[in-house]
Amino acid sequence: MVWRVVPAAAFLASLCVLAYGIVRTSDRADLTWFALLLVAGVLWATALAPEIRRLARRRGHPLLHVALVLTLGFGLVTVQILRAQLFDRERILARTSDPTSGVIDVRRYALERSITRGKILLSDGSVIAEDTLENGRRVRRYRTSAAYLAGYYSPGLYGAAGLEARYDADLSGRTATTWQAWLDGVLHRRRSGNDIVLTIDPRLQELGQSLLGDRSGGIVLLDADTGAVLALVTAPAFDPNLLSVPIGASADEVRRAASYLDRLREDGRGPLLLRPIQGLYVPGSTFKTITAAAALQSGVATPDTVYRDDGALVIDSRVIIEQNRPDPTRVSYTLREAYGYSLNVVYAQVGLALGASRLEETARAAGFGERIPFDLPVAVSRLTDSLDFLGAPAGLAETAFGQGQLLVTPLQMALVVTGVVRDGTLPEPYLVQETRDAAGAVVWHREPRVWRRAFDQETARALHELMTWSVEHGYAQAARIPGVTVGGKTGTAEVGERAPHAWFIGFAERGDRRVVVAVVVEHGGSGAQVALPIGRTLLAAAVGTG
Repeated sequence: MVWRVVPAAAFLASLCVLAYGIVRTSDRADLTWFALLLVAGVLWATALAPEIRRLARRRGHPLLHVALVLTLGFGLVTVQILRAQLFDRERILARTSDPTSGVIDVRRYALERSITRGKILLSDGSVIAEDTLENGRRVRRYRTSAAYLAGYYSPGLYGAAGLEARYDADLSGRTATTWQAWLDGVLHRRRSGNDIVLTIDPRLQELGQSLLGDRSGGIVLLDADTGAVLALVTAPAFDPNLLSVPIGASADEVRRAASYLDRLREDGRGPLLLRPIQGLYVPGSTFKTITAAAALQSGVATPDTVYRDDGALVIDSRVIIEQNRPDPTRVSYTLREAYGYSLNVVYAQVGLALGASRLEETARAAGFGERIPFDLPVAVSRLTDSLDFLGAPAGLAETAFGQGQLLVTPLQMALVVTGVVRDGTLPEPYLVQETRDAAGAVVWHREPRVWRRAFDQETARALHELMTWSVEHGYAQAARIPGVTVGGKTGTAEVGERAPHAWFIGFAERGDRRVVVAVVVEHGGSGAQVALPIGRTLLAAAVGTG
């Protein structure tokens, strides 16, 4: 009985060793894998030896032992080949060429020529990135002014960036799991990658681009209910066509692309930065939305709580001068009025009454200090870069009205507004709506999800009322849209000796359509005069009145 159990156990053990090796080692050239392969060979020999000895005794063929050795060798080679073909294939093909050194990975070259990379489409089906054949070469080409949203694909030089990198497996067809797709890959037959469809509305994207013009800044427009990004505008931007270097490119093409990238990196305006999600800015008075939320939710204040503002407030050695009072003879304002008139002296007092811990708790609930889940990396917004800053009364006061060491992304502030128009919850924002195969069938579709709760429902309703009051009676009155409920907050963020950043955050509600916007124009000056008109025009267009 033992002579049957031992061979079976040895064979099963060899399969376990091989499985372990495939999972735990990097590829077929890993020294650990070779050791495990040798162990598997010994186990196979253990499994086959009893049968070989039995045959040798019965038939008397000494060459059977040689046959055993040859069989084991052939089996191990077969395992090695199968691993390379089935499990290490993508890693092998991922080794791109380096034309600057004259080194070309032939298999990668062949794969690039045999695959039609998937397209990147806007929500209406218009193409912003696709493969084209030029002089017998497959080249990635980018269309429309929104092309920078795709990033770039440059297999002959830089690899991929942006959505081209994030969704490379889909675009190159490596995520396909059907038997036909697997067989096409093994046999090196031409195949097509999946298309990815963005949530971007091309009409709103183009409008945002034209409104921002050649001024440095960023805009993000969201569907408040789903978190879908309707427009994601940055300026200045770059032309990904000038970075698209195919495998087999000439030395001149490589030099031109490298020179262009060097110019982009040296450009002080940062054209490679996707500002709505990667730019970090002092938020100015738009942050008063967070301070108001903390005060309302903690019970420190209500919209009708009255504060004194006689034009100045001294905190330690810091003198805060009020420049926004609508009536210099009036010294009392409610929290609601102070929000609409953007009174720094009042919000400094609110911050002091709150204390650092409650202000920080509310900001963290709204996503500050955490990476926002998104299709592309998002810079982390933060309250302070010093542990002691909020502990000082002057630092806390400055933070409460939107200055201090605050740094935020436009996406972060847009999400704060979604919490105001919803029930206090923030959606997971997203840029990619779905992927489709070459025949147009949907492979994967995004389902909206809630990211976190920023405020309770009562606080969200109170903030909604503050923001609409700001548009109806405060300094954001220019954001009004006839027949539409609009809320908003302007911001003029001081940044040293240079002109301030101009901010506007807001929402528009019409029927079952709810959209939010965040606009920042770098060193643009007044938020009410510069950023608000951009935001208002986009909101009106998004709800169908523009």
